[in-house]
Amino acid sequence: MRCLYSLMVMFLCGSMAQAQLKMGAVGDSLLDEHFDQTGFGVSLGYSMNALELMRAESQIDLGLIDDWGDTRGTGYEYNWALAGSTTGSLITSGQHLNFAAQIPTAGITKAVLIVGSNDLFPAIPNLDLLNDGPSGPYQAIYEGLSTTSQIQDFASQAVNDVITAAQTIRATGVDLIVASAPDYGITPVAKRLYPDAAQRDLVDDVMELYNVNAIQRLTTEVGVPVVDLYTLTKDMWGDHGQENNIFTIGGVDFDLEGTGGVDLDQLLQLGTFSGTPTDDVADAFVHDGFHPNTGINGLFANVFMTAFNQEFNDNFMLFSEEEILALGGPTLEAQYDQDTLASSLAGKSYADYVISPAAVPEPRAVVLLVGMATVAAIHRTRKKIKD
Repeated sequence: MRCLYSLMVMFLCGSMAQAQLKMGAVGDSLLDEHFDQTGFGVSLGYSMNALELMRAESQIDLGLIDDWGDTRGTGYEYNWALAGSTTGSLITSGQHLNFAAQIPTAGITKAVLIVGSNDLFPAIPNLDLLNDGPSGPYQAIYEGLSTTSQIQDFASQAVNDVITAAQTIRATGVDLIVASAPDYGITPVAKRLYPDAAQRDLVDDVMELYNVNAIQRLTTEVGVPVVDLYTLTKDMWGDHGQENNIFTIGGVDFDLEGTGGVDLDQLLQLGTFSGTPTDDVADAFVHDGFHPNTGINGLFANVFMTAFNQEFNDNFMLFSEEEILALGGPTLEAQYDQDTLASSLAGKSYADYVISPAAVPEPRAVVLLVGMATVAAIHRTRKKIKD
């Protein structure tokens, strides 16, 4: 009888948690495995992104680890995301096509797509603009050199590319979540390379323009839910010129400029640093000053799982605030005091960052908002709402 009782308990407990589901991904470094990325010659493998955290806690199956020789690199079998990808390079590299072909043969049922931030990557600025020109789109917009036509072309092509990728993946029947693209201007490196907050805001306006149109078309034409990472990160970091310094999780104040326990300025100036980078510290970023550290990625994972639970009736187990700290390490876990996330997000919950698709998706033409006048209008509207 005791053996039978034990088996019944095991069965009932097991039924409460969702069995591992096969999940794959396409996109950029927000999804590419941290252990498969290097920054300034040092691996980011001491930290984990949202997908890695979900796998580490036995929530999903990402397949085998191997050297695949394509955009997967040395990583998980179902993760086609590649660090540095733009909306355009995702298409030209065939991430979406390769993943779509793999879905039915591997039995993948869940998918995540994040791309767009690298379209406005804050590359090291050229000092001699007259002779060398801007280092890329970020500097061009930051310096006010982009024309209305150039902004129109950027927004139109970037949105078209993410729609192409999403449509290709969704056509396989997989449950797909797409995330909006965060603004690189919130990162410590971008703030050092481009110190003028008002000019960084010009770039942010264009990123917001991309996200507004991408979200509209994804939820109507493609009919997929969107996790709004852009708005979540804005709520966490604040506006340019009115940045927040800390974000509190479990009573622990995360330094929104912190970089994995090392001195970023020393790294940028000397190409090296003293100490060992870690995720067991209340720093929002890893040592490269671009990518979120494990604790922040725990929040991202929770929003993704909330989206799957809400939109596809899944039963993913979200991380508690204490568990998010524990994912970083024992030092952070020991500092847990009480749940503070609701207060940190001004009363918002994870579900507030999930945008449901239209009930009956109907392909239709969506006219892009273009031109600097429109960008400025969006910017003014956002400021009025916050004021």
